[in-house]
Amino acid sequence: MPDQAMVLRQQTDEAVVALCLADGEHFGELVDRYRDPIYSLALHVTGDADEARDLAQQSFIKAFCALDRFRAGAKFSSWLYTIAVNLCRSWLRKQKHRPMSIEGTFPDPEVLPAAVASPAEQHSREETRRSILQAVNDLPTKYRVVVVLRHLNDLSYKQIGDILKLPASTVEHRLRTAREMLRQRLGAELDLETAV
Repeated sequence: MPDQAMVLRQQTDEAVVALCLADGEHFGELVDRYRDPIYSLALHVTGDADEARDLAQQSFIKAFCALDRFRAGAKFSSWLYTIAVNLCRSWLRKQKHRPMSIEGTFPDPEVLPAAVASPAEQHSREETRRSILQAVNDLPTKYRVVVVLRHLNDLSYKQIGDILKLPASTVEHRLRTAREMLRQRLGAELDLETAV
């Protein structure tokens, strides 16, 4: 007979939400499922590990407190990402005059598996990556958020649209605009998929 934790892990997010609403337990399963992606989102938007941990925790607390308002038939992950994005936006508004850097939010290339490239090529790639990350950091919030969600959290246009309450076409337009802004700032062909 399978144990309760295993059975719980096999349930959909929405089924776990229903269990949470019925007995007030099992929210930890949702936290386990989304801890890393929500933290990653907050880290890439804020560029600050401590703030990202706080924002991720706030996201889960807010979700738990509002769970009874979760709409049946909605997708839990989109709802949770919406909460996290809104908290990150509020944080960014408060930090408006404080310079930030997202440079430190990606793995140190020295701890990644060694590439076949020469040290000079690795250095060149790292410099390009840093330039791109700084340019992303300089984007206005509405463009930075779509770049982070698309290229760093690997979400689809539809998922991003659900999170930001925008049509997928608006997400696509903002992403296209953000890429163009990055190309202008960097003065070169830009491939976000391989650079970050």
